[in-house]
Amino acid sequence: MFTNLRLWVNYMIGAGAAILLAVSVLSYFNLRALDALTLEAEHTELRQHVAAMRLDVAAETRLAEALSALVATIPEVQQRFAAGDRDWLRTQLLPPYAKLSQEYGTVQFQFHTPPATSFLRLHQPEKFGDDLASFRHSVVDTNTRLQPNRGLESGVAGLGARGMVPVFNQEQHLGSVEFGLNFGPAFFEAFKQRHSVEAALHLIRDGRIATFASTAGERPLLDDAVILTAAAGTPQYAQRELGGRPLAVYVEAIQDYAGQPLGVIEVAMDRTHYTLIWQLALQQAIWIGALVLLSGLLLALFSARVLARRIQQVTESVNRVAAGNLAREITLNGRDELAELAEATERMRRHLRDLVAEVEHNAQSVHEAARQIAQAVDSQAATSSEMSSSVAEITSTMEELSSSSAQIAEYSGSVVEIAHRTYDGSRQGEESMRHLVDKMEEIRHDNQISLREIVDLGGKSKEITRIMEIIDTVADQTKLIAFNAALEASSAGEAGKRFGVVAAEIRRLADSVSESTAEIAHKIGEIQETIGRLVITSEKGSVGIEQGLDASAHTADFLHELVQTASETTSSAQQISLSTQQQRTASNQVVVALKEIVTASADTADSVRRISLVAQSMIQLSTTLNSQVERFVLDETTEAASRHAPPNPVTPSTPA
Repeated sequence: MFTNLRLWVNYMIGAGAAILLAVSVLSYFNLRALDALTLEAEHTELRQHVAAMRLDVAAETRLAEALSALVATIPEVQQRFAAGDRDWLRTQLLPPYAKLSQEYGTVQFQFHTPPATSFLRLHQPEKFGDDLASFRHSVVDTNTRLQPNRGLESGVAGLGARGMVPVFNQEQHLGSVEFGLNFGPAFFEAFKQRHSVEAALHLIRDGRIATFASTAGERPLLDDAVILTAAAGTPQYAQRELGGRPLAVYVEAIQDYAGQPLGVIEVAMDRTHYTLIWQLALQQAIWIGALVLLSGLLLALFSARVLARRIQQVTESVNRVAAGNLAREITLNGRDELAELAEATERMRRHLRDLVAEVEHNAQSVHEAARQIAQAVDSQAATSSEMSSSVAEITSTMEELSSSSAQIAEYSGSVVEIAHRTYDGSRQGEESMRHLVDKMEEIRHDNQISLREIVDLGGKSKEITRIMEIIDTVADQTKLIAFNAALEASSAGEAGKRFGVVAAEIRRLADSVSESTAEIAHKIGEIQETIGRLVITSEKGSVGIEQGLDASAHTADFLHELVQTASETTSSAQQISLSTQQQRTASNQVVVALKEIVTASADTADSVRRISLVAQSMIQLSTTLNSQVERFVLDETTEAASRHAPPNPVTPSTPA
């Protein structure tokens, strides 16, 4: 999909996706960090509220201990307590207790005798004398260790914040006095008003949870398992909703006066403020992310436009080179990758321009060489035709000579029979022999001419071989040039594909020329072998002709002697007959050799015609190559001319 889009669009999509991903990741982790920070802030605030509650409890118990110490140090109280004067104590202390209970939340004020027997309850004056040792361990501990005690403890009136001190009279231990301050729902309501949080105390008895006081209802806000885990010593935190309000709930264990587990303190605060902060941070993250995304896209658009313009400049230059215009330089400002690409393209243009110029020069050289080869082949064809005509005439003459030799052989037999009867016949025979000698001399002369022509034909064939070597060398150079051009075209990419087609066409033409020259060289080799055999045969014919001349001379002598002596005519006629038979055989051999020369001359003429066709094909291909090369513009002058000239269609030629 992205390959069908413009580069600047892909750049925009990539930049936008990267910015969106970065903003999303940063926002996600920032919100997670804010969430963790909010959670930690809630934990801290809730722990502070629990600590404040512990401080309030400690303040209550310390106040209770201070009140107890105040009463225990009054001498009159010590004396009356030592005397067991319950009425006096009740009469004197009940009004102050009423004042403390009404205005300061004092709910308990009582005296104990060791170990933990109730002597006077000012909050319940009518009830006294009961033993509290089974459950009021703080009283037992105070009267045993004679040390003050304060803290939370359950009693007859329930759980309270108590403070007690031992009472002495003249260093004699009398018992203890105890104050208990308000630690019920009123305490938790007051705490809620001061700190704006929900507060509760849940007591744990035998694994069961009992709510002592709560501002959030009769049941704990968290599950029983969570409450029990907190009571075991691990504070618990959770988020709940109460009446549509989001709450952060924190539960922590609380101990009694002796440090033993008593229950848990449950504090819940409204976390709407933190929720609003988180939502505001989310909105700000969205707006900031959108702003960053928009700014990034604008910057990416600007950068993409600049990059697209630079790429367009390089593309136009490459298209100009692909169209064949190699005259204008390719330049691009800067030091980035596109500038390096433009510089590499410029090096390719210069190299391609030099290559095209070299190919053009070589094509012209090939064209000139092909033209010269065609001229030489035409000249050789004319020479071959003339030689073929001469050999045909020699063959005709030799056939006549062979016929004459046959007739002479027949006449020689008759001469043998009638030589002894006719002198005149001998004279005629002498004249005929003289005529025969003349003819044989002509045959010898013609045979020498034929031999020289055959030798000259061998020299011409060697010249043809040399020309074929030149053609083969040109073809090899053409293939090398085409191979180099194909390499340069493949390295040029799309721009060199059409030039690669031209290089392939040139290479195929060179291969065809090499095959044709190889075939011609083979034929010329056969011609040279035939010429060699013909030379040998001609030399043999010359020997036969020389022998015929010698025989004719001898015959003339014999005929001359025949005139003088007829007795020797018979033997001379027999020798003449033998010589004429040899002459006939030699003439037949010469005729056969001449016919072979005619055949070889015809083959040579055919090969020359094929060479001519190959040369014409080379001329046509070199013309086509020139037309292909002319498509390239190598300088400003040719560029201006090419703008006004119509395009030249290139038709690939077919090798002959």
